Amino acid sequence: MLKRERLDQVMNMVTERNYISVADLAKSLQVSEMTIRRDLDELAKSGKLIRLHGGAQIISSQAGAEQSFQQKRGIHIPEKQEIAQIAASLVHDKETIYVGPGTTLEMMVAALKQEDLRIVTNSMPVFEAARKNPNNYELILAGGFYRPVSGTFCGALTNNELAAMNYDQAFVGVNGISDSALLTADIEEGQTQSTGLKNSQRRIIVADMYKFNRRDFCKFYSLYDIDELVTNSQVSADVLKYYQQYTSVRTNIEA
Repeated sequence: MLKRERLDQVMNMVTERNYISVADLAKSLQVSEMTIRRDLDELAKSGKLIRLHGGAQIISSQAGAEQSFQQKRGIHIPEKQEIAQIAASLVHDKETIYVGPGTTLEMMVAALKQEDLRIVTNSMPVFEAARKNPNNYELILAGGFYRPVSGTFCGALTNNELAAMNYDQAFVGVNGISDSALLTADIEEGQTQSTGLKNSQRRIIVADMYKFNRRDFCKFYSLYDIDELVTNSQVSADVLKYYQQYTSVRTNIEA
């Protein structure tokens, strides 16, 4: 295979998967990892992709215009459903849980089968999904400044409400994870999610494979301070190994 053809294939694979590891590229193209590293360095220097630890990702996966929660509902559905089932399995009967905004967390509260729970959220879509759960849980919606793009209440009023309560577990989504940084698109929304995490005995982040090595505007928490990161089973071994240095990573429902 000519070098130009190989570079084209590398770009096609990175674009298709959003992020891909050096090991996966080398295996697919049947060349050495050193050759792939040189190819990625060359493509990164020409501005065609982002070079990251152990691999590369497409430039368009960096922060751009924030998608609405309605738009997010239509993407990566199988991955989100898998994560939602795992996260729901971590909840115990009679707990008080904080659930932040996000389409994966909408699916999570819809999937809850515990009989007795108190759910606190600042997300209108999460509240509505929990309200429709047939188990008739005790629900608390923290109000404040409303952000229509995410369907979320945030700001000082919301933070004061959330800070007045204690939670057994907190479940929070992210727009991106870069090294130890947990990232979102809005500062105030990030501060509100941080409040929910800080008041919880156990802190859990949900993120599909497309959130890894992706940056966004605001860092709101550190992965070092998270008890567990829940992701889907298709995440690459290279990415999994890298992020396990920061926290425990779960990819399946364990007994």
